[in-house]
Amino acid sequence: MLIRGATIIDGTGTDGYPGDVLVAGDRLAAVGPVGRLRPDVDRTIDAGGLVVAPGFVDAHSHADSAPFLDEADVSKISQGVTTEVIGNCGYSLAPCHPERRDELRDLVGRLFPPLPFDWHTTDEFTARTDAAGYTVNTAALVGHHTLRIAAMGLDARHPTGAELGAMRAGLADAVAAGAFGLSSGLIYPPGMFADVDELAALAGDLPPGRVYATHMRGEGLHLAESIDEAVAVAERAGCRLQVSHLKAMGRAAWGGVPDALERLDAAHARGVTVHHDVYPYDATSTMLTSCLPPWFQEGGNAGVLRRLHDPAALRRAADELERNDGSWDNWVGGAGWHNILIASTGNHEHEGLTLDAVARLRGRTPFEALVELLVENELVASMCVFALSDSDIEAAMTHPRAVIGSDGLPPGTGGKPHPRLYGTFTRVLGDYVRKKNLMTLPAAIAAMTSRPAAAFGMTDRGILAEGAVADLVLFDPDTVMDRATFVDPIQLSTGIELVLVNGTIGFEHGAATGVRAGRRLAP
Repeated sequence: MLIRGATIIDGTGTDGYPGDVLVAGDRLAAVGPVGRLRPDVDRTIDAGGLVVAPGFVDAHSHADSAPFLDEADVSKISQGVTTEVIGNCGYSLAPCHPERRDELRDLVGRLFPPLPFDWHTTDEFTARTDAAGYTVNTAALVGHHTLRIAAMGLDARHPTGAELGAMRAGLADAVAAGAFGLSSGLIYPPGMFADVDELAALAGDLPPGRVYATHMRGEGLHLAESIDEAVAVAERAGCRLQVSHLKAMGRAAWGGVPDALERLDAAHARGVTVHHDVYPYDATSTMLTSCLPPWFQEGGNAGVLRRLHDPAALRRAADELERNDGSWDNWVGGAGWHNILIASTGNHEHEGLTLDAVARLRGRTPFEALVELLVENELVASMCVFALSDSDIEAAMTHPRAVIGSDGLPPGTGGKPHPRLYGTFTRVLGDYVRKKNLMTLPAAIAAMTSRPAAAFGMTDRGILAEGAVADLVLFDPDTVMDRATFVDPIQLSTGIELVLVNGTIGFEHGAATGVRAGRRLAP
């Protein structure tokens, strides 16, 4: 295939230039000025007025279960994404110890569609996903929650020496199976029960160049100390650091991102290889159980459901939500009931309504409505929370070590998922580049391509250069834009003309081809 006359933006951050791109098999055979390439090809695309760039790399995804969908997942490829990093926030789908299968299934079932968990090792899991196929390439992290559950369940305590050894063995198996690094999610159980010693011991076992990616312990009033904790883990372990979805959550914490960036800059100056990912929305999204205080989370699903029926526990939780003393990331205190939107529920009721609207509909207080939703759905519910400021988002996104990550929740759960699942990358191009002029097009593409590829140690991807893998996107810079909204989030973007994954057409003329041409990558 010859793509002729496009503006080539090669992913390095340098200015674009008119040129031609020749694809042969799964590689870029040549990239050069217009008219220099005159090969005998099967197909020529006249791309005047369009931009050709490397395929975008989603630095933060939760699409671990996407291969198991009956139809190919189009949420990312329709934005120009050709590679996504999965296994984030401490959640991976393997290893799965047979004696702890129910505990893992219950925890991840709050976010993921139903899965059989009929695998044990990471190798067994990847054999299943390899057989199912990938719409785009995947680079997997192994989750700390998953390792901890396999070793010691959901206990709220420090591991014994033997249990830490079991976690390290599970990590070693995952690394041998191709994991790019370790992820943690320190606001969720059971990761919230771990300390720096435990995290550093695990991250210290990573081979050179691998990544510790962390959903930090606090993203609100405790942002600064959480940054320091993340840096401490990376420095002690001697590994790369990826700060997940950098933000300042809750009005009282707004303006905290510049200080967080200064702390990361200081770590970078000391020799820590550190990046952070960010998405272009003022709402975050996670499981609805995150509205509850940390002590409420102990004991897994059974413990949470027991407390949801305990009047004393409910009175204590309601009081702590109301007082909002700043000791933990209180979503209700930071955003308000009116800014918590129900994204999905197990019974698909009340999706798209805020918690205060659900309360009015039911004749309950917002807290009572929260409790009822969690009980009725056996904790299977997610939310979007409008709790971020534009200035913090812009500071994080325009930083020279920023990479773009959707943080899109697993596809296939239905409901009204956060529109970032379908719109993150095209929103950056259409809104932050074209409309707001906050970033140049080459700078934005670098944050989506070469920079995340380098951050995670991916080779031969993220740039347009002779010999590189033929992951590329062809788009119209004047029309590219997201269409997904919080009201109607499952909408494809406009302006994406063609997407190649490993040299195969995966998206063209506004539709996915359904071909699963992606690969599971290894470092």
